[in-house]
Amino acid sequence: MKERIWVTTAEACEVLGMSRETLRQLRLRGILLPGKHFRRWGCTEGKGPLQWHEPNVEATITGWSKKNLR
Repeated sequence: MKERIWVTTAEACEVLGMSRETLRQLRLRGILLPGKHFRRWGCTEGKGPLQWHEPNVEATITGWSKKNLR
């Protein structure tokens, strides 16, 4: 079975070990970018739930943490 790359917010939180609010803050601060780290799905007006590109999010968070959380 092929591994899913785009996951729901709940799945991303579980895999990454962080809260919805942490993901939200990283998105609002511009650390996680639309198209690369997340996308909306299920709605044509841009108000659908988010999906997260788990490998890109994990790589970016790891790199950001090393630079900013010393």
